[in-house]
Amino acid sequence: MSDESVLKISKPFGPSLGVANMPKSLILKINSFMDQEMSHDEKKIAELNAGNDLVGQVTQEINLPPEMIEGELYNFLFQAVKTYIKLSINKKITNFEIINTWVVRQFENEYNPIHFHSGHISGAGYLKVPDDFGKTIQKEKHNTHGFINFIHGSKQFLSSGYVSQKPRVGDFYFFPHYLYHSVNPFYGKGERRSISFNARIDEAIYKVYGLDS
Repeated sequence: MSDESVLKISKPFGPSLGVANMPKSLILKINSFMDQEMSHDEKKIAELNAGNDLVGQVTQEINLPPEMIEGELYNFLFQAVKTYIKLSINKKITNFEIINTWVVRQFENEYNPIHFHSGHISGAGYLKVPDDFGKTIQKEKHNTHGFINFIHGSKQFLSSGYVSQKPRVGDFYFFPHYLYHSVNPFYGKGERRSISFNARIDEAIYKVYGLDS
């Protein structure tokens, strides 16, 4: 991801949002791990369960083991975050430490309430989405079933307090850890599968405004 055009920046409110595309090989690797190794091994599922430390009202949240993070996933996240920081504040990071990364399996009627993360930089990417998120109760209303919502400040003149994005396989969003966000439920068959992470970058860059991690 040396080409900065691969990652795009938007500023719907104060903090910048970055979005990049995950390599298909990486999506396949993580999905294969979840579908094959985490579908029947109850002992391993219990060992890697992240649900007790997270707020999601979802079927399953699984921490990825080190061997799944090393290599392609680490390199993708490091390069994407490096570009995200460069385009946002014109700083070059040299340190990138992943705190944790986990996969979320969400099914019909499940959701993730408003929350924030830890570390410095966080992100969420999409590995699988349902064919249909379900119809709205009132046909004329915009369908946001299964969307992720980013929230900052309040709605004012020339300022929106939130932005909602429809999940698409391969899209990976990057944001500062403190940015509130949530995930809407959806209504229909299928799975909404995502991957999230928290990471630390260079302290001197993160604490330029005296922020604490």
